[in-house]
Amino acid sequence: MKKRKSFGTKLWLWFVLFSAVIFLMLWLLQTVFLQSFYNRMAIRNVESAVGKMTSHASDSDFYEVIDEIAVSNSLLVFVTDADGNVLYSADEYQRLYGGAKQADDGTRNPYHADDVMNWEKGALRNLPYSYQTLVNQLDGAETGRVGFVTGDETAYVSGVRLEDGRILSVSLPLGTVGGTVGILRAQLVWVSVLSLVLGFVLAWVISKRFEKPVAQIAVSAREIAGGNFHPALPKGFCAELDELSDTLAETASRLEKAQNTQREFLANVSHDLRTPLTMIKGYAEMVKEISWSDAEKRGEDLDIITREVDRLTALVNEILDFSAMQSNDVPQEYGVIDLSRAACEVIGQFTSFCEQSGYVIETEITDGITVSADEAQIKRVIYNFIDNAVNHTDESKKIKVSLTARDGSARFAVTDYGKGIADEDLPYIWDRYYTARNRKNKAVVSGLGLSIAKEILTAHRAKFGVDSKNNCVFWFELFGVF
Repeated sequence: MKKRKSFGTKLWLWFVLFSAVIFLMLWLLQTVFLQSFYNRMAIRNVESAVGKMTSHASDSDFYEVIDEIAVSNSLLVFVTDADGNVLYSADEYQRLYGGAKQADDGTRNPYHADDVMNWEKGALRNLPYSYQTLVNQLDGAETGRVGFVTGDETAYVSGVRLEDGRILSVSLPLGTVGGTVGILRAQLVWVSVLSLVLGFVLAWVISKRFEKPVAQIAVSAREIAGGNFHPALPKGFCAELDELSDTLAETASRLEKAQNTQREFLANVSHDLRTPLTMIKGYAEMVKEISWSDAEKRGEDLDIITREVDRLTALVNEILDFSAMQSNDVPQEYGVIDLSRAACEVIGQFTSFCEQSGYVIETEITDGITVSADEAQIKRVIYNFIDNAVNHTDESKKIKVSLTARDGSARFAVTDYGKGIADEDLPYIWDRYYTARNRKNKAVVSGLGLSIAKEILTAHRAKFGVDSKNNCVFWFELFGVF
């Protein structure tokens, strides 16, 4: 069952079916429909010949024209008067009747009489039995021209009454292809057998030729499924399979990256969760074993436990939010927002932190900039950018936040004065769970801040990026400033 469904087998069957259809059509056209096709073409030729003859009826070379047309089209032609007397006749052998009175060796031709014979007057042949039918139809024809197939369907007759009363009758046999059909049928038997055998062999060779690269791609796909992300992929057979190989290679690369990201996710999440959980457990044991009776020390330990629980909760919420954004489960609530006010509100959230830790946030906010966006999500982007700058600024503990409007867009930027981002880190800074090596702040971070910002800005169709030539500047631009 599996073999019958293989690519090569199906391709071979389609080739066989194609060959069978071609030969069936050939048989039908060369045998079954040959007579009807011949009849249609013959009738068309007869009518065309009658037209040509009629156009020369008043010329002095009328009979010479009849001879020429009769010979070239295998026609039987009669010209009669109104009473049915034959004035001239011709057929495809007309040129033989005008044969020389001398033989090829110069002697007298014994088959040519010295006296003028009837056939030299054009009156050798008797009128066909269909002549009277032709006359009857011409008498009732308004155009003076008729054409019909004889009752026994053996000939087609066409005639016209000329202006001087003469009748031009032209006929052509329709059953002459019968012998030809027999010859063609016998010939087609041998041609069909030989061609079908050759076609089967050729189809088998072609199917095997096509099956090989497809089978190789299938094997490579199974290797990718098994964890080998760098299999040997066939190239060079045809453009479509080359494109399939390239697509499969790209898929393998993305799967490898996804697997590595998953491993990094487990490592980062395990590390980030282990630290607060360890501290919670440790301080809980201290409260139980040591400080339970010392109110002041117990309060300090419980504060640490509370702080670590809050940090753990924030970390879990961040992971859940990022997963929801990637699944498009976060509803978008767009509206016209005051971006200047929103930026100031987010900066205000860092006031207490800056006072306690000595950080300085320099602002350059243009008032009254409004855009169409989801306010809560844009605030989150601003917060993540500022938080990222706090974690990476230098010993001066200074960062700069700016918001300006230009060319119909609002540009928000956060600058830190750290060492910037290493070239090898730049391609990955927007990836989830990625944290740069030169981060100055040693606080535990999830590595999701910039990834969440990327998801939000992409949903808003905003431009965003990072410049790290001198200072490190994270920025985004929202369009549609009001």
